[in-house]
Amino acid sequence: MMIKTKTTTLALLIASTMMLSACSDGDDGKNGEDGTPGIPGTPGTSGLNIDMANEAIANITQASYSNGIISVDFELENKQGVGLFGLSGTNPFHDFRFSLAQLQTTEGSELKQWMSLLNETTNDAGTTFEQGFEQIKNCVECLVDHKNGTYSYTFKTDLTASDDPAGVTFDPALTQRIAIEMQFEYDSGKELAENAHFDWIPATNASEGIETRDLVTLQTCYTCHQPDSLKAHGGRRLDMENCQSCHNGIVTDPNAVSVELGHMVHAIHMGPNREGKDEQGNIVPMPYTIAGYGGDHAFDYPAFPTKPFMDCATCHVEDDSLADKDLWLANANANACIGCHTDSPAQHKSDKNPQLTCTDCHSAAVHDNHTKPYQGAKEYDVSVSNVAISAANEISFEMKIVDGTGNAVAQNEIYKKGYSKPYVVISWDVEKDYPDFDQSPYSERRIDIKDANKATWNADNSVSVKVGMNFPTDIASRSLEVLPVLKVCFTEGTSTRTACDNTDAYPAYVQTPAYRTVLDDNEAVVAMRRAIVDNQTCHSCHSFEFYHDSNGVNCIACHTNDKKLGAVEDTNGDAVAWGEMKSTSFMYKAHRAKGHDNGHGGSGTILKTDCMTCHAEVEGWGGKAYGFELGRNAGQAHAVPSFIPGKQNDPSLTPVETWYASSDAASCISCHQKYLSDAAMAHMQSNGAYFGPDKQQAKSAKEACATCHSPEKIMEHHGHKL
Repeated sequence: MMIKTKTTTLALLIASTMMLSACSDGDDGKNGEDGTPGIPGTPGTSGLNIDMANEAIANITQASYSNGIISVDFELENKQGVGLFGLSGTNPFHDFRFSLAQLQTTEGSELKQWMSLLNETTNDAGTTFEQGFEQIKNCVECLVDHKNGTYSYTFKTDLTASDDPAGVTFDPALTQRIAIEMQFEYDSGKELAENAHFDWIPATNASEGIETRDLVTLQTCYTCHQPDSLKAHGGRRLDMENCQSCHNGIVTDPNAVSVELGHMVHAIHMGPNREGKDEQGNIVPMPYTIAGYGGDHAFDYPAFPTKPFMDCATCHVEDDSLADKDLWLANANANACIGCHTDSPAQHKSDKNPQLTCTDCHSAAVHDNHTKPYQGAKEYDVSVSNVAISAANEISFEMKIVDGTGNAVAQNEIYKKGYSKPYVVISWDVEKDYPDFDQSPYSERRIDIKDANKATWNADNSVSVKVGMNFPTDIASRSLEVLPVLKVCFTEGTSTRTACDNTDAYPAYVQTPAYRTVLDDNEAVVAMRRAIVDNQTCHSCHSFEFYHDSNGVNCIACHTNDKKLGAVEDTNGDAVAWGEMKSTSFMYKAHRAKGHDNGHGGSGTILKTDCMTCHAEVEGWGGKAYGFELGRNAGQAHAVPSFIPGKQNDPSLTPVETWYASSDAASCISCHQKYLSDAAMAHMQSNGAYFGPDKQQAKSAKEACATCHSPEKIMEHHGHKL
């Protein structure tokens, strides 16, 4: 068996350093003092002992097969390429294991599925299974350490003689996957974790150009998730390939609920929207529920942030590097289908049918239809013209909503229902992060163009708007923004426009740029909103539409720092007595949103501590600028709740009041208020911050936070590097 020799070793690195130092003539400095004697090395080794490493990178170099036995060669190294020796089955910290899975195809179709080998039963009846492993601690002699970072492992299981409890028969002519799972947890708290895999056909020893199953990449998952939030099973599972081979077509929980990756991912992401039929045929909620640590766990919380909900392209992206990127369209796995729809889907007219084969009647391509109204809306535009503000503080302008060919949209094709109204939002000083609108609150700056007291629809379907509001006296010299936020109705599943009162009407937002101007300077280059967040990051995770009133990412036009507090709501949207009030500014809404917090029992989606998940680095505001840079927005007051109450709070005794925070304090409070100690609050106040009932004091506060808390330091405090 060929063993690859590591070419980069600790000895070579030391030798390279000595050669560089030898370039000096030795006469231009004093001789250095003798160094401290080093730790004696291990005789016959090359590289670094694995217990001294800060990270371990695994790579399987080759595998071989003979008479039912698989052997594998692999290497371990650090980021500098130094080989890591010393892996041992006798070391109690070395939790190192191997798994096997084979790719089975369905005759007469392109459908293929990983099936695990080495399976183990998970219930007393022996009817449910999970993937088993071979661990080096259970076969010390199976592992050979070549003392230079390379290793060999020979499986003790004879695949031709063993009786797999799940009935899977090893076939050396099929693609086989060997997967490594490594997780060391030392008493010191240090951890080393790594995954690796190797696909090959034992019968031919081929590893190139072989059959595989590549539908999605882990990088696509990172569009919404962060790497740390997807370290499953206590940080042991890191790579998509390891997840695929373990969560395969055989494995279930002890209650026979499938945990196959496609089924599980679809079911989890349905969250509370997953419905099915009970034995009586009634449509009932059926959140994905599996037996796990601590009992059954139901994924009944909001779990998929995209709208339309069935935007499959969020995960199934057009990536030519994926050999099977279109497999889900042509030969969908029915088990994945019932992950969303259950085996008795609420959308289906038939009775419960556990043997449901969805693709007998349906193509997965039908899910693309749900995006067609949004794709159609991309071609629409809203034009604003003749903007003027009179001496009586009335703003007037003309606007027209048109399709891609320039045809005007009629009034009955513009959506209005509940809180979703066709608005135009007026703002000024938009180049500031949080402009001051004290004299004209959001309710006054928001214009409903279907309100006959504010707008007139003309015969040509143009709209004439005239509304009074309290503008600053020098409004003509300030940047002025007119932002349309409205929906056009389309026939569901199409890009054909229709009247909104039709039963099959589906509204989609027209995402048009805001109109910006300086009224007394036609030649002025009007400032844009600063890129506090990376808009594309928002769209990548949320798709076409966010919670409501989504036009691009202009949330800050409505969710201003002075917007009044809103009620804390339960899962039904009802105000709860103990909560009473919460901030509705964009900063607070974004930081506190469900799914945006992986700390303190959060959702496991993103790590709120990593500011760069959402915040953009842009050139322009003093060079590199970040949305979390302190000291940039002095003179503003942010409306905040006076405290975050617990569920035992009696609002009649301790009501939540509207208080105000100075800018830097508000940014910290937006995440930390519930957890801030008196000492932390005193620290902020001693450095000029204000938090209390006096709005003017919040505005006049002279904060010195930025002196110490630079963007680099802020990231460092949260455990990240900028």
